[in-house]
Amino acid sequence: MLCTTKRAISFTVCFLIIFTLIISPAAAVKVEGAKIMFDIQPGMNYIFPMAVSTKPTDTASDYAVEVYGFGLSVDGGSYTPLMAADDTGAWSARPFVTVETSLVHLDPGQRVEFNATIRVPQDVGEGGRYAIIHIHPYTTQRGGQTGFATAIIVPVMLTVQNTKLVETGIITEIGVGDIVAGKPITVSTTLKNTGNHHYYGVVNQVNVTDSGGVVKATAKSNPIGNAVIPMQSVRFDVPVSTPLAAGTYTLKSDMLLAGAVLDSRTTNITVKEAYIPPFQQTSVKVIPESLVTLEVPEGTVRISFPQGAVLAETNVTVKPYIGTLPNLPAGAKAGTTTFSVDGLSGFLAKDAAVTVRYSKSDLDAADGDASKLVLGRYDRGETRWTVLPTTVDTNSMSLTTSTNRFSIWVVMAAKGGAASTAAGGSKPGLGLDTSIVFAALGLMIAFVGIYRSRKH
Repeated sequence: MLCTTKRAISFTVCFLIIFTLIISPAAAVKVEGAKIMFDIQPGMNYIFPMAVSTKPTDTASDYAVEVYGFGLSVDGGSYTPLMAADDTGAWSARPFVTVETSLVHLDPGQRVEFNATIRVPQDVGEGGRYAIIHIHPYTTQRGGQTGFATAIIVPVMLTVQNTKLVETGIITEIGVGDIVAGKPITVSTTLKNTGNHHYYGVVNQVNVTDSGGVVKATAKSNPIGNAVIPMQSVRFDVPVSTPLAAGTYTLKSDMLLAGAVLDSRTTNITVKEAYIPPFQQTSVKVIPESLVTLEVPEGTVRISFPQGAVLAETNVTVKPYIGTLPNLPAGAKAGTTTFSVDGLSGFLAKDAAVTVRYSKSDLDAADGDASKLVLGRYDRGETRWTVLPTTVDTNSMSLTTSTNRFSIWVVMAAKGGAASTAAGGSKPGLGLDTSIVFAALGLMIAFVGIYRSRKH
């Protein structure tokens, strides 16, 4: 018995050690001087002190320190390093910038200082100059090149003193996504900085005007957080979610900087049938003591939680699902009504009733045959769709089913229609999160092991 117990303890200790190693995070470098931004004068040299360090609990690591051109992601969300071959613009500071070391070794808790030197040529010109210092874990790949892992971008943004700063821009492209009921109309506008200096806070405003000149819809982006660099372009995707009657409209996209218009572009759109925007995100607190109904203001989705469906107060939210749907079951075709229900990570103790109003676009997916429409639920844990037994009411254009769990939902046209349960239906749950089930299973295995060791 003693031998068996020692074996069990040894196994447990080994498992915990291995588990700890698996989940231990990689060393994370801290950079002092994570942004270089100041005015420069022609012919002058500048020394900018920097330092990198790690925590005492981190592992020893090597970090590469390299200078690149200044790039901007197309969505404006991040700065990106540009290789020399792609950094040929007149506003590059890459040739000006050098660092004392290209490789830094950090032991746990160590801090290493180094300098970035900026040598400004006498004929530097006007406006801004830009580069990136890229600090990243060093790995050797084929050909002796360094590979990029989790990295820190240090933007270098220099302004030549006493020169004329030009902050202009043009719209190079405008596009309008599909006009589909239940989905936002996405207006994509690309702005290019045609000046000689960067700027922050650009806003894209979109107005939709009918043939009589009346503004029927307006939408505005949030100000872009990153700087738009000269000769760089950024795309704004602005969703329009206002009902529109069938007809032809003029869409105008304005790029605004501090309230002033940088550039405007117009295009025409045709709405072939009345456009119905996506419903509003709606939340409700579900409590164990009584029936609670979650219904969006537009009436598109209604979920009724019976008394005792949850074991504790839970905030539940239903919202339109905008992303790309996981692959549907064979032979199924998605409609346009898609939504997600968040806040419930496990099973309900009692099934909830779900009613969804289908749209004409949903009906089109079923070739006009409402009997083919069903509600599909994507189960993230099982990475599969479940086609739920669905009741169709053509008078109210609604679909009804019951379920004990929630995730991503879609109105779809299936081969067997509302009678189809080929992919499985909803089964009564226990009101438990799957993590609780696995924990209970683990405890049961442990108790069985202890019982057997004592018995022997």
